[in-house]
Amino acid sequence: MNQSVDPQTARCMQILSVVGDLWTLAIVMTLQKSAMRFNELHRAIPKVNAVTLTSRLRKLDEAGIVVRVAESRSKQSTVYDLTPFGRKLLPIVDAVRTVALDLERSGEAPAR
Repeated sequence: MNQSVDPQTARCMQILSVVGDLWTLAIVMTLQKSAMRFNELHRAIPKVNAVTLTSRLRKLDEAGIVVRVAESRSKQSTVYDLTPFGRKLLPIVDAVRTVALDLERSGEAPAR
């Protein structure tokens, strides 16, 4: 059978390819409370390496989820924050967090 692709499904898949990975969720979750500098993010997100974090932040900036704001000419004054579009992801992040914590409490979480 040759079925046509639903454009809404195709668009959702395109968006999920950007927002549906571990590091994106971790970054959005971490930036939920406040804007942060790169090193603060790096320390706050377990097991992420600097190359991965840099790459993911760049993709999220390009996708309009995160904004990179230079507070001065110094690289050390660059902060990352969620855009209004990025904040729309917070209910998804909260749902994932709730399920993860529920699974952990119940003992049903997958082995690490």
